[in-house]
Amino acid sequence: MLTYCPTMGQHGLNLPSNGAHMPEKMPSSPAPAHSFSTLKRPPAYQVVSEKIREAILSGRIPADGLLPTETELATQFGVTRSTVREAIRLLEQGGLIGRADRKRLAVRLPSLESASRSISAAMQMHRVTFKDLWEISMGLEPLAARLACATIDAAHIALLEANLQRTRAAFDNDEEMLEAEIEFHDLVARATRNHALLLARQPLNLLFYPAYRPVIERLKPGKRILESHQKIFEAIRRNDPDTAAEWAEKHMRDFRRGILMAKLDFEGPVDAATAEAKRGVA
Repeated sequence: MLTYCPTMGQHGLNLPSNGAHMPEKMPSSPAPAHSFSTLKRPPAYQVVSEKIREAILSGRIPADGLLPTETELATQFGVTRSTVREAIRLLEQGGLIGRADRKRLAVRLPSLESASRSISAAMQMHRVTFKDLWEISMGLEPLAARLACATIDAAHIALLEANLQRTRAAFDNDEEMLEAEIEFHDLVARATRNHALLLARQPLNLLFYPAYRPVIERLKPGKRILESHQKIFEAIRRNDPDTAAEWAEKHMRDFRRGILMAKLDFEGPVDAATAEAKRGVA
């Protein structure tokens, strides 16, 4: 039997009579139930920017509403003016605020163009294909035509009529035909007065339709484009949503057929197709 003796050297053990040495058994420490990583604290300017952004998006600071001055913001947040300036820079880059005058900032509604540029850049970086955008257009363009039947006003009817005239005059001008094509679908979408729809389809204006230029150059589909636009417009004007959506869908199927007939890479990334369109490859 081993007994503990505080005067028996380093380990404090009495050896058994046979001289065998028994090492001390150290108690094991219990394994931690969980380990935590070090907290990562965002820079102060990011915190300030996010707080102001939350106030804007919640409506506490409305569109065109003035923000406090830099000095006032620094006092309210308990930070330096340089921190406030960095926060403001982020918000200006995001299109949420702009200068009302030299000293004051005001909330700005982001434009469709500024919002869509960011979305389009993300789509290109994610290697979105022509097919991806065409599938989206098959849902959005018939929906736009359908919704426009109930919301179109005299001003938009006049704009669409002018667009049809522009299309008729563009049979021998590929660039003008492409612009008329993009304008027609944009006018139909704007006639819906649905801002969510307008934002959703903006990448089509920036990526999908411009990449259609080689199809126009190679196949000269002006008359077929005009026929589809005319049918869509007439159905919208007489408030016939089913026919408007049906012709918009037919028009989008023509797009796909044209892409394949022009031997464009339907499965390839849209940035490559757009680059080819910008070069005007025939």
